[in-house]
Amino acid sequence: MKVLFIAPQPFFRIRGTPINVRLVVRTLAEQGHEVDLLCYPFGDSVDIPGVRIIRSAGFPGIRDVKIGPSLAKFPLDGLLFLKAWGLCRRRRYKVIHAVEESVFFAVWLKKWFKTELIYDMDSMISDQLRTSGFVKWAWILRMVERMECWAARESAFVLTVCQCLSDEVEALAPGIRIVQIEDAPEQERYIEDEVGAQEIRAAHGLQDQQIVLYTGNLEPYQGVELLIRSAEEVVKTLPHTHFLIVGGPEKHLQQMKLVAAECGVAGACTFTGTRPMEDMPGYMTAADVLVSPRIEGGNTPLKIYTYMQAGKPIVATDLATHTQVLDDQVAVLVKPEPSFLAQGLVDVLSDSQRAKVLGAASAARVEQDYSWARFREKVRAAYALLG
Repeated sequence: MKVLFIAPQPFFRIRGTPINVRLVVRTLAEQGHEVDLLCYPFGDSVDIPGVRIIRSAGFPGIRDVKIGPSLAKFPLDGLLFLKAWGLCRRRRYKVIHAVEESVFFAVWLKKWFKTELIYDMDSMISDQLRTSGFVKWAWILRMVERMECWAARESAFVLTVCQCLSDEVEALAPGIRIVQIEDAPEQERYIEDEVGAQEIRAAHGLQDQQIVLYTGNLEPYQGVELLIRSAEEVVKTLPHTHFLIVGGPEKHLQQMKLVAAECGVAGACTFTGTRPMEDMPGYMTAADVLVSPRIEGGNTPLKIYTYMQAGKPIVATDLATHTQVLDDQVAVLVKPEPSFLAQGLVDVLSDSQRAKVLGAASAARVEQDYSWARFREKVRAAYALLG
């Protein structure tokens, strides 16, 4: 069937939602669907066989969009709507697959052009607005919640990525059809990169160090400051430990470097900034432990599935964002406080046998429950609901 897939995001970027979008549209194309991916006018060029990437018009003065709510999204989404309307006029789409806030105008496209509509709810927009402080007026938040409920009820089904989000949708719009498809690892299979790992260790002078690896953006909700503050206690106990923090723009890198200097661990922390996805196997291979110190949010970080696939021990905060996928059989879960995170890291780094058992268990679980094969089957079953 012909699918108009609307993603109000820069595409492609190494961010959670664009990574998920790429995997979904690739899967749809592999399953024989004809996919037009409509996105913002900026992002890295990628080639996805069977997928036509279409960019909306730009807006003067806007060259990018930050993660989370942004004033820049208003004019960009308006231009996205105009492009989508033109595409719907020229092509007879069977389905409009609308990601996040694009569903609010996609509902009208569905009505005008008599298509099926899928609401791909990567997160609750009302929650984003509330927790970020972007909107402080209660009446606006209530209005957004009503819009989310309306869009959900107008859709064939709401697509969610985790149990926490599914529960929120059910509370918002009881009785609607919810299809839950968890994220999958960034690569179909994990292959160790010993050469890359050796080069990374050599480049940063870490040949004789135990490496604690974090990958992802450096937004406050990720808890990277918590991780850095835990480093002070870790290096006191295990002096040959180094924290390798991969990801984040220059603005956030400078902020975190100041925190590291304040805690006296600047020499034990390396901030690489954003690295290409193809470098990640090298970083994962070099690591002794992988860490996710997230302190806010309900969605499972996409990195968790990649961490699990790597077969390395994971230390994560004991919050629903992690525990809907992780448990004590496959990870060390700790309270989101520096002393507890430090103790969890020390425990794993000091016990190689336990680290090996945890890593093997997490790799087995991701293969069983969250592999690309499982992801493809869930997407196929979801689209089969449309007839």
